[in-house]
Amino acid sequence: MDNIKMNRITIARLLDFAPLILLVVFFIVFSAMDSRIMTGTNLLQVLIQAAPIAILSLGAMIVLISGGIDLSAGYGVSLCAVVAGVMLKDNGSLLGAIGTTLLVGALIGLFNGFFVGKLKLQSFIVTLGSMSVIQGLTLYLATSGVILITNPTLKTLGIKSTLGIPNIVWIAAILIIIAAFLIKRTSFGLRTYGIGSSEESTRVSGVPIVRQQYLIYIFSGVCTALAALMLVSRVSIVSPNIGGTTLLMDAITAAVVGGTSIFGGKGSIAGTLVGALIISLITQAMSIFGISASSLDFYKGMIIVLALILDTVIRESKIVLNKRRLSA
Repeated sequence: MDNIKMNRITIARLLDFAPLILLVVFFIVFSAMDSRIMTGTNLLQVLIQAAPIAILSLGAMIVLISGGIDLSAGYGVSLCAVVAGVMLKDNGSLLGAIGTTLLVGALIGLFNGFFVGKLKLQSFIVTLGSMSVIQGLTLYLATSGVILITNPTLKTLGIKSTLGIPNIVWIAAILIIIAAFLIKRTSFGLRTYGIGSSEESTRVSGVPIVRQQYLIYIFSGVCTALAALMLVSRVSIVSPNIGGTTLLMDAITAAVVGGTSIFGGKGSIAGTLVGALIISLITQAMSIFGISASSLDFYKGMIIVLALILDTVIRESKIVLNKRRLSA
C-alpha cells in the first residue's frame, strides 16, 4: 500500500511539470523532423518570438486566474502599436511614445475593469465589445495604413544583442521579474487568486472586489501595451494588423497550456512562460518546415488543439491521482 501511495505521489509531482514535459516532447519531435530546429540561431529566434507572447500571456493569465477573460488584448496590441508609431513618426520622442502607449494600455484596462468590476457585466461580453471599439480606433488612427518607424534607440532595444542574448529577451526577463514580484509578493496576486477561487469568500474577507477588478484589467492593459512596444521595436513599419486575434489566441493558449485554469483560481508564471515557448517553437518549426503563410494558422491551430487536449488529460489524471492519494 505504501508503495502504491508513493508511486501516486511521484506521478502527481511529475504532472506538475506537464507544460515543461510538453515543451521537451515538441522539441524532440521537431528536431527529429528537421535538424535545423536545434541550431543556436533558431533557438534564439524562438526566444525572440516568445518574448512579446510571454508578456501578453501574463496579462491573459492574471485575468483568467480572476475568473474572467480579456478578448480585447489582441486588438489592444494593434492600437497601442499604432499609437507608438504615430508618436514616433517624424522623429518623435521615444520616452513620450512609451509613456503614451502605456497610458493607452492602462485606459483599455480601466475601460474593461469599469464594466466588469463596477457594472458587474460578464468579461466575455465586455471585452468582445471593447475589441470592436479598439479595432475601430486603430483603423481611425492609422489613416495612411502603415507607419514608418526609424527611431535608432528603439531599434537597438529590439534588434541588437547584449552578451549574445537579444535585448528584447533581456527586457522580457526584467518585465517578468517585476510581474512575478507583483503577483507573488503583494496583495494584488493573493486577492486575484482569491477572486478566482471564490469571489464571495474574498468579498467577505474584506477585499475591495471592484477596485481589484480595476487593477486586474489595468495590469492586462499594461501588458498589452508592453507587448505592442516589443513588437514595434522589431519592425520598421507598423500596420493596424500587427496584433489581432492570432496574437490573442497565442497568448491565451500559452496561459492555458501553461496550467492556468479557464475557471479561475489557478495559474503560474513559470507555466505561462513555458506555454509561450511552446507557441513560439510551434510557429518557428512550421516556418522551417516550409508551411505556407496561408496554411500556418491551420497547422498551428491543430497542434495547439492537440496540446490542449493532452494537457487536459494530464490534469484530469492529476486530479484523480490526488483524490486516490487522499483517500488511501
